[in-house]
Amino acid sequence: MAFTTRKSLLAQLRAGGEVPWREFYATYKPLILLCGNDCGLDPDEREELVQKVMCEIFQKDIIGKYDPDRIPDGVVFKHDPARGRFRHYLRKIIRYQALRIVAQRHHDLPFDEAAVERPDDSWNRNWDGEWKRHVLNMALTELKGRVRPETYSAFEMYALQNRPIGEVADFHNMSPAAIYTARSRCVAQLREIVKELEDK
Repeated sequence: MAFTTRKSLLAQLRAGGEVPWREFYATYKPLILLCGNDCGLDPDEREELVQKVMCEIFQKDIIGKYDPDRIPDGVVFKHDPARGRFRHYLRKIIRYQALRIVAQRHHDLPFDEAAVERPDDSWNRNWDGEWKRHVLNMALTELKGRVRPETYSAFEMYALQNRPIGEVADFHNMSPAAIYTARSRCVAQLREIVKELEDK
């Protein structure tokens, strides 16, 4: 999937525009799975969390109509800006559904709805970290589409994989100076992309 679609998806969500279900699902499923892991959910519970979060977000469009993994192209989501920032709206739904799953696991544990409204510091730190990684991953995908493949590959090997400059230069048949220049340009573009993507 081209990142430009994901980028416009975030911009559209912030503006209250409609976004296709499939793009939404592909973009946010990994983030929901990571949050489920942070909550101590096992793999089956994390998949359940994805389904519950997606069903809550799309409830009027998909509940009882479609299998959440096979939604037709025409089904869209529109975030109401009156609900607050999309990132906070999504965080609240993920936390609510994760707490419900934990309560179901421990049948004697009552579900505390108020806990959703007062997340602890560790939950907030984990969420903020996962959100930043999510945005960075999308930004890297966008960067990959903006620069030449060899430029991105050199940047990835040198800046992201920490390979020695000589190894990267030999592999790409580029001078070390060209590798440094590619890294600097990619880092500058990456900062711009992250700034565009962040949900402020």
